[in-house]
Amino acid sequence: MAVFEVESWLVKEGKEEEHKKALRGWFQWVNQHRELFKEWKSVRYFEKTVAGEESGRHLMMWEYESMADFEAYKKRRSDYSGPYEEYKTKDPYHMGVFQHNNMKVEFWKDLERDLWIE
Repeated sequence: MAVFEVESWLVKEGKEEEHKKALRGWFQWVNQHRELFKEWKSVRYFEKTVAGEESGRHLMMWEYESMADFEAYKKRRSDYSGPYEEYKTKDPYHMGVFQHNNMKVEFWKDLERDLWIE
């Protein structure tokens, strides 16, 4: 059964263009180094709109085949050594463009996937 790691954040005020550039650069780098992220089945990126105070919240969703796959990836990347040293320099989390005090991390599991409309 798939699990989804969901992170959401707001962009630091005045850092909107830097944030956009950082996210685009991150996706490009990850796509060029997919072998480092074999456990990721998919990654999706959204911005919440028409939501009052929550408008402008960004959300990224990673899909893993299982919690074991999530844990294997996080363990391998835990200290950012080896090839993940360069990854850390591309990760917008470390670029000063997020409001870290209101970030959220959640885990979701899929239900009734055979009934999904895709």
